[in-house]
Amino acid sequence: MLEDFVRQHQQDLLAGARTLNIALGLDSPAAHVERSEREVLDRILPQLGELIGPAARLIDCGPFTGLRTAQILAALERPKAIVLMNREIDPRIFDTLTAKDSTAEITVAPVSASPSSWDLPAIGSGTSLALIASGGFGFLSKGERRDLITGAAQTLKSNDFLLLTIELAQDAAVLEAAYQEFGLHLVRTCLTRLGKSHGLEPRIFHEAGSQHVQFGALAQKDATLQWQDVGCSFSPGEWLALGVAQTIHCRDLKLRTR
Repeated sequence: MLEDFVRQHQQDLLAGARTLNIALGLDSPAAHVERSEREVLDRILPQLGELIGPAARLIDCGPFTGLRTAQILAALERPKAIVLMNREIDPRIFDTLTAKDSTAEITVAPVSASPSSWDLPAIGSGTSLALIASGGFGFLSKGERRDLITGAAQTLKSNDFLLLTIELAQDAAVLEAAYQEFGLHLVRTCLTRLGKSHGLEPRIFHEAGSQHVQFGALAQKDATLQWQDVGCSFSPGEWLALGVAQTIHCRDLKLRTR
């Protein structure tokens, strides 16, 4: 099954597919999911060559999958990355992020830190930087979210794309349930954010299926950035229609009641 899965997505991407709908559908315990996801990534990415490359991103996969995203980026020797630490997570967990045999550079920054203290130029910029927000923006105050967006805006280059997800649930049991849904889509999410060149510009947000995740999205062009702090959701078709150069306003979004 894995052979067919890998082959199908290789063919789709090489044929010009713009969306990467990778859902592993694993029934194994969560501890085994990361190993399978990493195997898929290891086998797909090298064969795609120039089609897949690193791109500047702000990635928020929630309190659990954000950590695993960092681990996968490190395992794949992706360029430098910052992990923005959620206050709810034991800092000792981050000691496991960077493997000794990896060339990836994973830097941990407290989520409440001032953007000026991130030392962003020292760890990379533009297409060499991935920002991973491990913990969910739902844990942050509105002011903290604004500071985080400002810091990311100072990092991203013209035409880079910024996508934010907001975890609304703060109950541990609910978050664990969301993780079970969200974690199975980690590979798809990772690839969507990493694939940018040759028609793979990641304009589509793949909703994770969790009922506890909403998101705000924005595009940056010519060093300008606007952010609407609002829970929202829209379909991939609507997302593509907006275009990377357009600013998204509240009035343009179709809010959905879950």
